[in-house]
Amino acid sequence: MFGTAHPQPPHRKEVAMQIVQQKQRAFAGTELTIDHPPSGEVAPPPDAPPIRFSVSYTLAEYMSILRAHLGFILRHMPKGKQLRQTWIPLELGVFAALVAWMLDPGWTRNAFAAVSALSFLSLPFTVDFWIALIAPPVFFLKKRRMPVCEFRVDGDGIERTSRLGTFKKTWDEVTMVRRYERGYLLMFAKGGIPIPFRCLDQQQLEQLRGYTSGRGQAVAA
Repeated sequence: MFGTAHPQPPHRKEVAMQIVQQKQRAFAGTELTIDHPPSGEVAPPPDAPPIRFSVSYTLAEYMSILRAHLGFILRHMPKGKQLRQTWIPLELGVFAALVAWMLDPGWTRNAFAAVSALSFLSLPFTVDFWIALIAPPVFFLKKRRMPVCEFRVDGDGIERTSRLGTFKKTWDEVTMVRRYERGYLLMFAKGGIPIPFRCLDQQQLEQLRGYTSGRGQAVAA
């Protein structure tokens, strides 16, 4: 009834599988997976009312979503391309800096110094610098043209109405749906639409998830 044998420690393979499963569960909490729903409970009912909301974007959420998406693109870039985008600018920057150091003061030296600086600034780790430099003027230009956007989302697609007119896409035209800290990003063949979480209640979030399930291509982080 009571044995004297000691319990055996778990096998290494079992421990590894448990770690992988834990990582997958942690990842699932922040990633919107686009695939076919396991049952009809995920999709909204056919007579569900369309989701309607207004958005006046802020610079903070615009930069947050942009930074997160560019980081995602860099992380999923092929290894060979990642190496090229790191080593080529690095080698060019070092070479131009050495040439500028050996030259006498003048326009030639200044030109090589500028090439060296631009090469170092094109390295992947400078993405945040370029976002901070370029994103604000681009955002305020867009904000001036489209101060408020009215959205209508239903089973057919997504429609955005602003001072510039109406932009409409069907769900078949959605190529990717990403979930980031501040909101969703719906990507199309050209461009995308950010949808901040603050504009949707819990029911609308579930409804939006139902519309995007089975649409586009699933992307792993």
